[in-house]
Amino acid sequence: MKLSLMDILNESKGKLLYSAVVLDEVSRKQLLSFVKDFVLIPSEWKIINHHMTIGFKKPVPDELKDYIGKNIDLRVKEIGVSDDAIAVKVEGFFTYNEIPHITIAIPKNGKPSNSNLITNWMSIPNDREIIVSGVVTEILS
Repeated sequence: MKLSLMDILNESKGKLLYSAVVLDEVSRKQLLSFVKDFVLIPSEWKIINHHMTIGFKKPVPDELKDYIGKNIDLRVKEIGVSDDAIAVKVEGFFTYNEIPHITIAIPKNGKPSNSNLITNWMSIPNDREIIVSGVVTEILS
């Protein structure tokens, strides 16, 4: 089977892993410090604190493609804790997830997707809410 130039280019780009609002370094530091004011993160847990997933193996929706590469502000509204993940609930951009969130930390052998299973969410007082920033991105393998 002969591959076309387009097939070769698409293959070299890799497959879509996920689309996300990827936090900038300042926001990552600010968010981690903020969460530590409310929750004790076990020292053996892995810090993720990287992005809000728009879609796992899903691209940015066509009607939002113009946002790719642009900065987006996300308002941190709640902190969620379980035995399998710590996350913050955010608002400010579309996600396919039922709960828009940023995974902060997971146990050593945990999965970031466990944040989707958190049921214990604590509201953050309005005067303590923070805004974090990131870039709308499609992450390829």
